[in-house]
Amino acid sequence: MKTSWTRPLFLAGLSLAMHLAAHAQASGPIRWIVPFPPGGAADQTARLVAQDVGALLGVPIILDNKGGAGGTIAGDLAARAKPDGKTFFVGANAPMVLDAALYAKMPYDPVKDFVPVAGLGKSPLILSTRKDLGANNIQELIALAKKNRLAMASAGTGNITHIAGEYANAKMGFQVTHVPFPGSAPAETSMMGGNVDIMYDSLPSSLQQAKSGLIKALAVLDNQRFPQLPQVPTLAEAGFPNAEASGWIVLVAPAKTPDNIVRDMNRAINKVLGTPELTARLQSIGEQPMPGSPEDLGRFMDEERARWLPLIRSLGIKPE
Repeated sequence: MKTSWTRPLFLAGLSLAMHLAAHAQASGPIRWIVPFPPGGAADQTARLVAQDVGALLGVPIILDNKGGAGGTIAGDLAARAKPDGKTFFVGANAPMVLDAALYAKMPYDPVKDFVPVAGLGKSPLILSTRKDLGANNIQELIALAKKNRLAMASAGTGNITHIAGEYANAKMGFQVTHVPFPGSAPAETSMMGGNVDIMYDSLPSSLQQAKSGLIKALAVLDNQRFPQLPQVPTLAEAGFPNAEASGWIVLVAPAKTPDNIVRDMNRAINKVLGTPELTARLQSIGEQPMPGSPEDLGRFMDEERARWLPLIRSLGIKPE
């Protein structure tokens, strides 16, 4: 997605900042509800963006972490919020797309109960193992997995770290015992402690652990290698193409939020995403800025639904 809002903060945007600040200050602090615990990709990305957006607006943006149930607890809370521009939802793959194929009845409609605001960040997943598992590449992992059933951690049932993992495992020809956690951070911690064997995770939650050798990265689920892990091949290079998967973080608002509020927040987010400083901070944790219009975001999520919902149903994945 492309945006024209990429000029430095001090150029051509003072009127936007003044307009947004006046609205924000009149309405008080802004709350971004995050569907996962602190420390994971959604939390890290949202905090970096919120910090700069809050500075631009001159008003605090408060992150409210409400993990659990694949993000549906937070999603329900956000969907029921008053559509006055004071509450937004930090959406991700699971609560905005994947959960719809897992739960017979969700407490909210991801399409009808929210309006797209802006993309925040996107990151490919990496397949990693505990450092002492004994697999140094994908072929060795497959051999181990076919000999002894491995335990796979995820950031929760229905999370992209679960769904993409099941999909990639199926392509490689083995099954695992799924062990869901209430977020990426506790899942990574458990794997580092030797309690589970493998995990598919987004880079913000696993990049530093992989670089420091606390976990062993075996493959990137993307069509190209990641610059900060140049020695790690893509899964396609290992012989399993078309398994690309990314974790993405976006901002949506409760349905019926006035369009001018949506547009104002979109412009503010795109403005800070266009600064070299924030771009560098996001890239340092493995996240790529995801600017664009509300319409761009809406189309992106529609494309994600078209890809993942049939796939989940074909794999027969159910809530655990």
